[in-house]
Amino acid sequence: MKKTIFDKIVVGFVLLVIVIFSVLALYTVNMTQSKLLSNTEQNLKTESKLIISTTVTDYMNGLIDKDTFYQKLDEHAADMDAEIWLSTANGEIIYCSNSESPAAKDMMITDFYDRTDIYSQTVKTGTLNGCFSAKTLSLSTPVYQDKSYAGLLSIHLSLQFIKDIAQKTFASTYMPFLVIVVLSLIALMLITNSTLKPIREIIATSKQYATGNFNARIDVHTDNEFGELARYMEEMADELSRSNEYRKSFISNISHDFRSPLTSIKGYIEAMIDGTIPPDKHEKYLQIVLNETKRLTKLTQGLLELNNFDSFDLQLDKSNFDIKSIILPTINTFEGRCQDKGIYLHAIFHTDNTIVYADRTRIQQVIYNLVDNAIKFTPEGRQITVQVTEKSDKIFVSVKDEGVGIPPESIKKVFDRFYKTDPSRGKDKTGTGLGLAITKEIIKAHGENITLNSKVGEGSEFIFSLPMQKEMQVPIKAVHVKKEEATQYISNGKFRIKKN
Repeated sequence: MKKTIFDKIVVGFVLLVIVIFSVLALYTVNMTQSKLLSNTEQNLKTESKLIISTTVTDYMNGLIDKDTFYQKLDEHAADMDAEIWLSTANGEIIYCSNSESPAAKDMMITDFYDRTDIYSQTVKTGTLNGCFSAKTLSLSTPVYQDKSYAGLLSIHLSLQFIKDIAQKTFASTYMPFLVIVVLSLIALMLITNSTLKPIREIIATSKQYATGNFNARIDVHTDNEFGELARYMEEMADELSRSNEYRKSFISNISHDFRSPLTSIKGYIEAMIDGTIPPDKHEKYLQIVLNETKRLTKLTQGLLELNNFDSFDLQLDKSNFDIKSIILPTINTFEGRCQDKGIYLHAIFHTDNTIVYADRTRIQQVIYNLVDNAIKFTPEGRQITVQVTEKSDKIFVSVKDEGVGIPPESIKKVFDRFYKTDPSRGKDKTGTGLGLAITKEIIKAHGENITLNSKVGEGSEFIFSLPMQKEMQVPIKAVHVKKEEATQYISNGKFRIKKN
């Protein structure tokens, strides 16, 4: 079974608690036993001193008889719950409070103590050479009479009571702690289970995302990190879904746009090779092939440019320049097309302050794309107007046509790559569907906006904004068209190209 990270946390917590508890319990028990042993040893020394100074001294001085002496020693042993031995100067044990003890069977004190230990007070713990079955504290104190060694008084106390006290202390102190630990573990398991539930839900939904089901929703609605993660994952899924749809649309569109000219090129060349098209008409169809090749080249260039926009941030070479200096030459490039279609193309400048801060080459590309798009969809006899206005420290450029217009449901899609409305296809099949997408990316890179207003049958108007000039040491002068050089294009203050 796969272990979760929370399983590891619980196991680690349990092991940590067990280790801490064991170390703490061991330390406390050892400290308790050591303290009790020290206190007991001190009490035995006090009792030994008292017995020697009273009972033993009275017996040696003849103040009490032997029977009374033994009786008092029995009382001392009973009071202390200990075993008392008394040996003479030659080492013979003459008294043992426990008649069952080996010491009561005509033993010598040297059978239990080294000879060097009987002349000074000594403390021993253990069984005393097997005399006791359990661990015992033995205190031996020499008895002197007139500064002469007269014997040895030994008090032996079983240490079982210390073990019993330690166990009682453990039970009374640490059992509640163990209960608290167990309850904490149960609470941790419950919390872990409630925490794992949203994670399991997120994992399950992530697996659906991995299979391509981006419509799956995560059933986590908590106001915490898990809820935030779920929301971000759903947003990621929505973005992936849009990217997937774009990818499918991209492949479909590019396949169509490449297939059509390639099919035409292939068909015309095969027809010329097999003689279906006679040699005297080769020039005509070779021109068609050339046009289709140009169309493919334009499409490829547009794709490469958009790919660069996606892969890298668009690098702009910004500077101050007069917007007139690119609008007027751009209009001139369309003179022939406008004359062929009978379209009026003119520029109107509603402000003398036409200096902007932008990338000159890119903005020229924007104006070219918008005018080119307007010419494609404007019928004969209609007009296209390029206007420049100033508002709120911005320069606004408008390209307005009197063409077929765009349906309301298509307005939001015209900036999508490869998107073409049915009316916009018209008779002009040269468009790639990338011009407006490139235009929007360029304006977006400048931090500005481009908008579209359109009505079916009335025409469309594209409006984009640019920042006004930045302060520079050398100001840019506005471009003025000489009247004698532009007489044929000026009518009522408007720059105009018209059919002769």
